[in-house]
Amino acid sequence: MSTHEFDTTEAVDSSLNTTSDCHIEAVLLANKHSRALGVIIIVLFVGILLSFLLNFGISAYLGTGDTVEGYFDGEEHKDIVLSKFTDTFYLSGTLRKTITHVDYYLFGRIPTNEVILGDEKFLFPTYDEANSYNYVADYFGEMKPEPAKLELYYQGIRNITEAYEKLGVSCYFAVIPNAQTVYSERMPEFMGEPSEDTRLRTISGYFSKRGVNNYIDLSDNLINSKSYGELYNNTEDSLNSRGAYYAYLAVLEELPSDVKRMITPVVLNDEDLVQHSSTGKVLARAASLENVIKNKTVSLSTDFVQKYQILLSYDKYDMAFAKMQYRDDLPALPRIEFSFSSDWDRIIMIDYLSNTFGTAIYHNSLDFDADVINEASPTIHVILLNERNIYKLADGSLLP
Repeated sequence: MSTHEFDTTEAVDSSLNTTSDCHIEAVLLANKHSRALGVIIIVLFVGILLSFLLNFGISAYLGTGDTVEGYFDGEEHKDIVLSKFTDTFYLSGTLRKTITHVDYYLFGRIPTNEVILGDEKFLFPTYDEANSYNYVADYFGEMKPEPAKLELYYQGIRNITEAYEKLGVSCYFAVIPNAQTVYSERMPEFMGEPSEDTRLRTISGYFSKRGVNNYIDLSDNLINSKSYGELYNNTEDSLNSRGAYYAYLAVLEELPSDVKRMITPVVLNDEDLVQHSSTGKVLARAASLENVIKNKTVSLSTDFVQKYQILLSYDKYDMAFAKMQYRDDLPALPRIEFSFSSDWDRIIMIDYLSNTFGTAIYHNSLDFDADVINEASPTIHVILLNERNIYKLADGSLLP
């Protein structure tokens, strides 16, 4: 074989090797493109599948086809039907409550400015629209009445007192303080101590200076009674049965001496009160946390003996009398009338009051009503106002 022949063969072999390498690279490259395309297709397929499952799963959990009535502002949206995924996701009460619960558990936050979350799961209101009362502003002393307004309060309580006296009835006033007044230590730390210039404190101080002797601010009595146990419901600005008892005792102390000599105050034993929890009340509902923040309350037990019976019920008032077997325990006189700014206060205080007075009249309104006085013939009338309602002493609404 010649050198020339050898070189030609080598060149051919070299050419074949080059062609083979190019082919292999092309195959490998095509394979890579094919695999990449396959991965993209798989990813897209999985994405579509997951989107479907997410849509289906969330829709099934949140309830597509349901209304959003359970949402905390359901009055505005209650007629909306969750017909598609976006509606379900953004308007579902179930989802919003889930988010609310997570936010509360992780960060201690609630989804409304209407409620303040305090210590020990105590909730406080911020505003009472019905009475145009701002709890927060009052706490900071921003609702302090000016001197001219204080004089209106003074003239108001005197005018109401005189209106009853003209009909032969002695009138007394008691103010049940807000939960934030009694439990200011459970307000958030950033709120600080309550102002010395709250509306109630300012009015009570002015009445004291002017010598008003038929008015009692129950704040100090209830603050001093906290050592006996919880006095207020933690999810509503209201007394529980223990708090009502100490308010009742304080009211009795303000009555004339001859009346106090005739009556025997109720004595509560440990077994008379029952502590229990229930679904959160109005403030917990406002925060969509009624099933999370339970209402811890105190009620009278079923063993508490009711010595009275409501025998007369009219549109404007009810009358309770001592049962036959207890008429020697409960004096028939004086005939005493009570009116409340809160139906709840009436409900939880009626057992104490009617177990003390043999004849008790419960007026269904704060309004002055000469017809009720003439028909029921009370000699004493006690008006119990909540702190948020104290403005009624000055606005003339309790006058004839």
